Amino acid sequence: MLRAALRDLQWRWKRFAIAIVGVALVFAMGLIMTGLVTSFSSEVDRTLHSIGAERWAVAADASGPFNSFSPISTTDAANIGGSPVMVLHETFQDGSKVRDIIVMGIEPGALGAPQASSGDNLTGADQIVVDRSLHGASIGDSITFGGKTFDVVGTTSGQSLFAGIPLVYITLADAQALAVLGQPLATAMLFDEIPTFLPADLKVMTNGDVKDDVMRPLTAARSSIGFVRLLLWLVAAIVIGSVLYLQALERTRDFAVFKATGTSTAAIGAGLALQAVVLSLTAAVLAAVLATVLAPLFPLDVEIPASGYLLLPVVTVVVGLLACSIALRRTSRVDPAIAFGG
Repeated sequence: MLRAALRDLQWRWKRFAIAIVGVALVFAMGLIMTGLVTSFSSEVDRTLHSIGAERWAVAADASGPFNSFSPISTTDAANIGGSPVMVLHETFQDGSKVRDIIVMGIEPGALGAPQASSGDNLTGADQIVVDRSLHGASIGDSITFGGKTFDVVGTTSGQSLFAGIPLVYITLADAQALAVLGQPLATAMLFDEIPTFLPADLKVMTNGDVKDDVMRPLTAARSSIGFVRLLLWLVAAIVIGSVLYLQALERTRDFAVFKATGTSTAAIGAGLALQAVVLSLTAAVLAAVLATVLAPLFPLDVEIPASGYLLLPVVTVVVGLLACSIALRRTSRVDPAIAFGG
């Protein structure tokens, strides 16, 4: 029976080839959806690792350093061992486009200061270090926002938040001039160890707490992507099921002959299951290739994890076997007497 199933695949290879391509495209989009969700989390991990803080201190009523603007005084920063920073959300005009950036004001050489992967580190006023994802901003260019112009002196790599918004660095003094008229204020304190004392109006956050706060605005987007991914698996199951069901209709007399000669329904079902597995696994291999090729074409970073590639064959086989049940129901109702009909 298994040999007959493989021979049928060979006989109807064009139909199965078309089904494989269609299912592979669906599975590839599922992989890319997985990569998008993964990139939301991994970009936060990379950025927090680059900043290098062990703990963050923010105003007691702030949800976190990147989602709240709750200024705190910097006068006691030296006494408590913290490095003050100010986080701002800004936009600037890039030709005909408006670009979003997250600006972090830091003290040059202090904790949180960027280490430029190319160009120079931040050393003084009117300078800015940008991430490479801020396309169109190269070393030597100028960027204007908040009524002030900054010269790009260096670039970092892989520092972004909120699904691809680049993180850029200016001096704390410049950030204070932009946001609080030069007052000695910040929005967070960075510590390279757990602080032993903090004023009552501040609270301590771990990198995990900061990450949770950064990811919170993306909750709805992540849930929506997960729902779309579920729909994609459903579409794949429908495609596989429809192909196998059509085949079962065409092979009704064949199945009747098999039953009339003593072949069990379970054996016939095993043959259909084999076809579903072959179709699904072939589509999984093609989907992995397509996803790898298509991922760089997306405007957002798509970081498909190794676990996604490893789980893909399992998911595809499960989807294929579930779809196979549609054809199996049709096969189980075939009357052996049809084999002797005219």
